[in-house]
Amino acid sequence: MEYKTVLTALACFAFVACSESPAPEAEEAEAAPETTAVAAPDAIADALSAGWPGMADNATVVDWEGNVLKEGTNGYTCLPTPPMLSGNAPMCMDSEWLKWADAWQNKKEYSAGSLGISYMLSGDEGASNTDPFAEGPTDDNEWIVEGAHLMIVAPAELLDTFPTDPDNGGPYVMWKGTPYAHLMVPVGARDEEEAETAHDAASDATAEALSAGWPGMAKAATVVDWEGNVLKEGTNGYTCLPTPPTLSGSAPMCMDGEWMKWADAWMNKKDYAAESLGISYMLVGDEGASNTDPFAEGPTEDNEWIVEGAHLMIVAPAEMLDTFPTDPDNGGPYVMWKGTPYAHLMVPIGARD
Repeated sequence: MEYKTVLTALACFAFVACSESPAPEAEEAEAAPETTAVAAPDAIADALSAGWPGMADNATVVDWEGNVLKEGTNGYTCLPTPPMLSGNAPMCMDSEWLKWADAWQNKKEYSAGSLGISYMLSGDEGASNTDPFAEGPTDDNEWIVEGAHLMIVAPAELLDTFPTDPDNGGPYVMWKGTPYAHLMVPVGARDEEEAETAHDAASDATAEALSAGWPGMAKAATVVDWEGNVLKEGTNGYTCLPTPPTLSGSAPMCMDGEWMKWADAWMNKKDYAAESLGISYMLVGDEGASNTDPFAEGPTEDNEWIVEGAHLMIVAPAEMLDTFPTDPDNGGPYVMWKGTPYAHLMVPIGARD
């Protein structure tokens, strides 16, 4: 796919008001304020700010005129903030998301052929949660300006278990009921008030457990300690746990219902097959694990031990993971424990060290 065929789509999807009205008359165009082009090095830095730090070396960067500013190898294409925006909305999209963008721009049918993940870790400029072609907020189109987040496309049936309410305290489906439905996965605060709310926890254990999730999760998640005591009741289907008492470092986690099934299977060495899409948050990072052996207790010369920074983990039907690499240094998401019942997608969003 040529980059220029999707640039208009991506510009609009960067949450700018895109109109289908005729082009202005020449005199009107001359009166319009000039847009100053961003110098290439600055454009590259802005584009890459949408992704996680480990993506910088391996992602392709393209400007809004279709020029390749940087060649990459990890299958991600990053674009700087569109030049007509005064805010900040760069993005990094994989190949499935580029297909999505082409279909959306041309109002064609689209159904995800695989799991696709897009990074917008600098946030966006706002979009309707219900109308794929809304140009601005109205009284009833649920306009929302999202903070740092990921976006996931997947076969429609895998999105059915997720709510559409952006204030539910977890991931939510945007544009449900349209070919362009996708999962919004917040990972950062939308505003200062939300960021401050995340720190209003009842105890140290509760605060530490909730630090694994995004700030908007603080009010709605259940918190349980490692003895099974419920420290805080929640409503969003997420269970957060503090760092296990056996660890000296920091590795809290927040798991949805599908991940709780996965954890039970892994702990008891039972078979497991994901019935739906499941998302777990570990935004404080972890203390390390083998990338190949689900039950390794420490690093060896050949078990690919890796200590991951802030990340999400995704479970999905096995065939949905087949298109992703297993190399944790590829510059994007990777499959951990491939070939076992506990295979899952690691999605880095923060530096490892």
